[in-house]
Amino acid sequence: MSSLGKKNDGRHGLRVQLVGNGDEHRTEVRDALAALGDPALNINEIEPDPDAATDVNFDVTMVVFNGNDELSLSYLNTRAGQEPRPALFALLHDRSPDLMKRVLRAGADELLFLPLDPGDATRALLKISETRRREEVHVGGGQIVSMVSLIGGTGVTSLAANLALALRYAFDKRVAVVDLDLQTGGLSVFLNLEPERTIMTLTEGTRKLDSIQLESALSKHASGIYLLAAPKRLEDSELVTDATVGATLELMRQLFDFVIVDCGTHIDSNTVAAWEKSNHLFYVLDQSIGAARCAWRFVDLVGRLGLHGVEPAFILSRFTPGHPITEDQLSHTLAQSIHSRIPRDEKVLERVQLSAQDLWQVAPNSPLAKSIEDLARRLEVGAEVPGAESPNSLVSRLLNVIGARS
Repeated sequence: MSSLGKKNDGRHGLRVQLVGNGDEHRTEVRDALAALGDPALNINEIEPDPDAATDVNFDVTMVVFNGNDELSLSYLNTRAGQEPRPALFALLHDRSPDLMKRVLRAGADELLFLPLDPGDATRALLKISETRRREEVHVGGGQIVSMVSLIGGTGVTSLAANLALALRYAFDKRVAVVDLDLQTGGLSVFLNLEPERTIMTLTEGTRKLDSIQLESALSKHASGIYLLAAPKRLEDSELVTDATVGATLELMRQLFDFVIVDCGTHIDSNTVAAWEKSNHLFYVLDQSIGAARCAWRFVDLVGRLGLHGVEPAFILSRFTPGHPITEDQLSHTLAQSIHSRIPRDEKVLERVQLSAQDLWQVAPNSPLAKSIEDLARRLEVGAEVPGAESPNSLVSRLLNVIGARS
C-alpha cells in the first residue's frame, strides 16, 4: 500500500486503486499523482487480473493502458460491473480514436492521457472527492435552505418563516429557522416571539459547540418550529463570526429535517458561510427593474466566489399577474427559469400580523399559503446533497471579491 497526499491516514484520503502491468508503468503515474497534493490520496497498486477477487472498497480505479490493451479492457469491463462501482479512469498513452471508443464502451468514466496533465488529473479527482464528501455529509443529515436578496421589500423574512411553517404543518418535519439578518432581527417579530436566548449564546466561551448548548439558544414557536434569533443588541451582531455560523448550521443539520436561514439583504462572511453549507440557495426578487439588476449582481458575486455544491435559484415573490415586468422577461434577463412564484397578498399578510397568528391559522386555503406549500413540497420531495467546503477558504475568497472590512 502506498499513501500519498496531505492527509493519508485512510479516513480522509480519496481511495484510489492503481491498476497497471509492471511496477515501472505504475511508478510513472504514482509519482505524477504524488505531485498533485490536492485532493489527498490513498493509493493501492495491483496488477490487472480480471479473474482475481477484487476489493471493491475504492472511490476511484485507475487502469493504466501500457501495451496490453486487451487485458486492460477486460479488467475495466469487469470492474464496471461490480457493486459498489468505483469511478473508473482510463490512463492512455495512445490517443487512438478507436481505443478511446473501446475504453468508453468498457465503462470508463474519465479518459486521461500519459504523461498526466496536473490540471486534468486534479479536476477529475476533485470532482470525485467532492461527490464522496457530499454523500458522507448527507447521511443522517437534514437540508439547509438559505434565502437572500440584495434589495429590501421582497419579503425574505416572511417567506423564510412561512416556508418553515409549511414544512411543519403540511409535512410534519422537524424545522428550525435561523435569523442571520443580525442587525434587523425580523424573524422573532414575524413569529411573535420574544426570545430570552439568541445566537449570542453560541459565541460565549471556547468549548466546542454541542447539542445541549445549541438547544439552550433556541426558542420554540407554538407551531413546533424553533428559532435561533438574532442578537438583542445591535452592536452584538459584530461578535458573531463565520466560524460560529458554520459550526452551528452543521450541528443543526443533524438535529432537524430542515433549517431555513434568513440571510436578509446584507452580504458578509456570515451569510456566505451559510450559503456554502446550504442544500438550496434562493434569491428572492420581485417584479421591478431594481430587483432584476440586483439579482444580476448577486449571480456575478456567486460566480466569482466559486461556490461548490449549490446553485442559486430564483423565487419571484409578491407576484402580480398583468404587471408590466413579466415572469418570462425576468427569466430571460437572468438566463434562468424562476424556481417558484409566490403571489402578492398584502391583505392576508396584514391579517397575520394584526392577529398575532400564523398564515395557516388565518388563511390556510389562500393562494399564498398554497404556493408556499408547493415550494415546501418541492424541497421535501427533491432532496439535494449539501456542500460543506471549509468556511475559512470561502471567507478568504469573499474578502478577495468584495474587500476586507477595515
